[in-house]
Amino acid sequence: MDEVKLNTSKTLTLTLPSDPTSNLVNVSLYHELGSLVSGPTAATRSSAGVYTITYGQQGSGIYVLNSSGRHRAEFTYTISGTSYTQSQYINVYTPYITSAEFFANHAELSSTFTASFDKYERRARNIINTYCGQSFDYLPNKYLILDGTGNETLHLPVPITTINKVTVNIGDDDEQIIHDAADATLNNIEKVRQPFNFDTTYFIRYRNRSTERDYDRYPYRDGGAFPKRKFNPKSDYKIEGDFGWRFVPTEVEQAADLIIADLMNDDSEYRRHGIYNVDMDAVSFSMKSSFYESTGNIEADVLLMDYTMFVMDYVV
Repeated sequence: MDEVKLNTSKTLTLTLPSDPTSNLVNVSLYHELGSLVSGPTAATRSSAGVYTITYGQQGSGIYVLNSSGRHRAEFTYTISGTSYTQSQYINVYTPYITSAEFFANHAELSSTFTASFDKYERRARNIINTYCGQSFDYLPNKYLILDGTGNETLHLPVPITTINKVTVNIGDDDEQIIHDAADATLNNIEKVRQPFNFDTTYFIRYRNRSTERDYDRYPYRDGGAFPKRKFNPKSDYKIEGDFGWRFVPTEVEQAADLIIADLMNDDSEYRRHGIYNVDMDAVSFSMKSSFYESTGNIEADVLLMDYTMFVMDYVV
């Protein structure tokens, strides 16, 4: 799977043995959360059987690839009356530090590693994501469909920054919009505030109030006048909004700087293998049993402490 930086251009190519009917190939681009990003759009015929499409900057100045995450491009065409679909996948990622920012701090490394910087940055990014148990990407204008849990709060697999709309039982006879940020009468869902997450949260809940239409749908609180609203485990909820992190936290950027420098200098060679003590006289190595708990750099671990969802450990 190709790796593509956020807010850059990417050209995809489909090669066929011969041209399809009417030399027509349509391409639709989907995000992993289910949203249609672009299309269907007619691909450009470059030569016999070769068709390309470029996802770049739009007239608005916004790039088509303005959301992190995995994308699927579906090429559809017809040959001899039969329709075919081929898929290609790309992963759009948010760099945690740019080459300009990094080499401003490590000018001595620029001549050797400028050309390969992106490779090291992606390695550092993956280390940070695994260590923290989350990524620091931004996914605007997307949606999730989740089953209710029977609780007053609903845990999301991806953090949310803005809730635009929530719909119950999408596509069913009893489909109902229960929250719409554009409708003051349907402002019923809110984010659960979490420390250090800068307006980003993994939980949403019903607002602590009631309206007439809720009385028949939800059981009452014990001894109270307001209905106790929960996310019904027999219902599904389509949650539309902006997900992820609006920006990369400074601490994450600083941790990426440290880890990349380690990787380029091989300063973490021993630590990457769990070695914490070397006796060169006897050539003996002491191995740390829980070396998966670290990024390989203690300073980076400290910087990421507030953003760690869980700690890696090795279970035998």
